[in-house]
Amino acid sequence: MIRLIAEAWGGVIAVTRAIAFREDWQATLNLSASGLVRSFTAALLTLPIFWFTLQGAMRLSAELAPDASITYTPGDFIADMVRIWLVFPILAVALVRLAGVKHRYVHWLVLHNWAVLFLFAVQGLVFVFYLSGLANASTTAFIYTFVYLLFRFFLHARIAVVALGLPAGRGIALGLIPVFTDFMLIQLIR
Repeated sequence: MIRLIAEAWGGVIAVTRAIAFREDWQATLNLSASGLVRSFTAALLTLPIFWFTLQGAMRLSAELAPDASITYTPGDFIADMVRIWLVFPILAVALVRLAGVKHRYVHWLVLHNWAVLFLFAVQGLVFVFYLSGLANASTTAFIYTFVYLLFRFFLHARIAVVALGLPAGRGIALGLIPVFTDFMLIQLIR
């Protein structure tokens, strides 16, 4: 467990270094085959944050639209986990082949997995402020639907640029394709 936490911490540090445009972003990242497999343990680490965020989002939705019926089933949970943790690796295989950077797939996937944990932590922080009463519903909705989404776009684009070693334009385009695919999948399964 301590090794997992240390690996997660190294992954989060790598994400923050990538955000800060530091050249040493991969110094704390395990890019070996075992590091690739362990990066998927980020999914386990996100589960409590996901549950907390879900509670906050349901309460926020109920406050903003009291007449709306809000449900979240175990099937929705499974669909979200598949969407979050399995669609990207499959899509990334096709994207790195199209871009001619197959050798950078592991870099992108490992950094992406830890970035998802980082994004969940940011979401959790937004809902900590809301659920503790430090932010009202309209402020939280604005932060979650505008500020957080802009940050999400930036983070995925930045990660693709650094992990794939591509020029900014191509890297940003490749980084945003999975985000837009995710939005489309959300619309299809909801």
